[in-house]
Amino acid sequence: MTSSSRRRAKRSKTSSSVDPSTPTSDARNVDLNEAVDVGEGIQEELVRPTGRRKGTGKKTIESSSDLELKEDFEEMNRRLQDIRDLGHQRYEIMKERVAETKKFNEMQEARQMEKDIEFLSKPIDHLQGDALILAQMRRQKIREKYGL
Repeated sequence: MTSSSRRRAKRSKTSSSVDPSTPTSDARNVDLNEAVDVGEGIQEELVRPTGRRKGTGKKTIESSSDLELKEDFEEMNRRLQDIRDLGHQRYEIMKERVAETKKFNEMQEARQMEKDIEFLSKPIDHLQGDALILAQMRRQKIREKYGL
């Protein structure tokens, strides 16, 4: 047997499927022009093909695994909220520390300025040699630092 004859054999119709009197499908035997009372209707129960899911809607009763998952997600949500809160607290603490450090640095600069002004106000004419040169250099740096 060749492949082309095999294909034809697969596609050929059997006598039972060709015969229109065979009750294989309700759609072939229904007269569409026939009037049907709404009250009567078709009372036939449709049979679900095997292999199809029967419960496609939401379940009304939660299983124990669903409850466990829900509890697990609630616990994870609580933990994430705690982590978020800790992060916010750390951020606030860091802001306070930055403010304190800035305040400390300003105080240190103020003290240094007082020392520099005190040094500038002292007389240096009694110094000689290298001590005089160092004092003059320091005075020059202080003047440059404060724009004096």
